[in-house]
Amino acid sequence: MTAVIRSELLRSVSGFSVLAIFLVAVLLPVYVLCSDGSHFDLAGLEPAAATLQVLQPLAWTALSAAFVGAYTVTREYYYGSMDRTLVAVGFRRAFAGKLVAGALVAVGTSLVICVLWTAAAAILLTREGQSFVLGDDAWGMYGGALVGAVLGALLGGAIGWITRNYYVTAAILLAYPLTVEFALLRTAPEVARYSPGLVLAAIGAPAYQGRLLDLLPALGVALVWTGGLVGIAWARGRRAVA
Repeated sequence: MTAVIRSELLRSVSGFSVLAIFLVAVLLPVYVLCSDGSHFDLAGLEPAAATLQVLQPLAWTALSAAFVGAYTVTREYYYGSMDRTLVAVGFRRAFAGKLVAGALVAVGTSLVICVLWTAAAAILLTREGQSFVLGDDAWGMYGGALVGAVLGALLGGAIGWITRNYYVTAAILLAYPLTVEFALLRTAPEVARYSPGLVLAAIGAPAYQGRLLDLLPALGVALVWTGGLVGIAWARGRRAVA
């Protein structure tokens, strides 16, 4: 199993894969930051609150992590090499190895984004005449974003195994959140808050703008989504190789 995980990690960070994964991972937080301009409205906020407001889009790296986690699976289906992998290591080891490797790459990518985003936030706040202060809520957001990244990567990997198609998976994990989930968040938040992408984001940004779930409900719903999809992916994969 260790050899499978090591192999998947090397594949994920080799060549231009690193750049592609990073660009995709930063897409959703940037979209959230720029979507309505509210994160730049810092007038009258205490330093800790202003800092948290600029950092909150990092919670959406959990959605990006879903695509990163799926990449270990969909890449092989895209290049037609999955059958060789399954013959070489077996379905059980391939399934578990790809999920674990995807989660590790997702967490590593999220950590890099958090560091770079934090540095940029400090510069932005200084230019706006604010102090950069990491309060308890900001540290909780960092922790929640990383937990969300792990669950997101597992969820994304499961969807990759279910669809077995790079483009369908990308549409589900990237296009769907950007179009459907964000639209529902504005028009029907009582429905949107239970969608998989937004429960992942709520782990890092609980009750975001009064529209997302609180931390514990979000974590519970995220575990149900992730566990259910991983179970479906396992069952589907076992039937396919039987």
